Amino acid sequence: MVKVKLAAIALAAVLSDRMTDKEAGRFLREATGTQWSLLTCMQYLSGKEATAAIAALPDGWTEDGMTKKALEQAIKVAAFAVANAHPNGMPLCASDLAKQYQGRGTI
Repeated sequence: MVKVKLAAIALAAVLSDRMTDKEAGRFLREATGTQWSLLTCMQYLSGKEATAAIAALPDGWTEDGMTKKALEQAIKVAAFAVANAHPNGMPLCASDLAKQYQGRGTI
């Protein structure tokens, strides 16, 4: 769950212009001890491990100012981004959730 929260924090910070993608990558690498970037973070959020962790949370879950609903929104944004961000229309990951959003104009 720690990686899910860190990834959601980084994504939200970039989307709200509080952090650049490079700063997010640095934040994620320092926090996780892995070679994560913003792209890796979005791929992780749209993948099975993160979506299963969020689905397992009780509906009223809240921790450190985060809610289950906010995490669910983060995975949707991440899945949409990795499904549609490549200029040639190729998905940037193979997650089932990203496949659902491929080619869609909106979330």
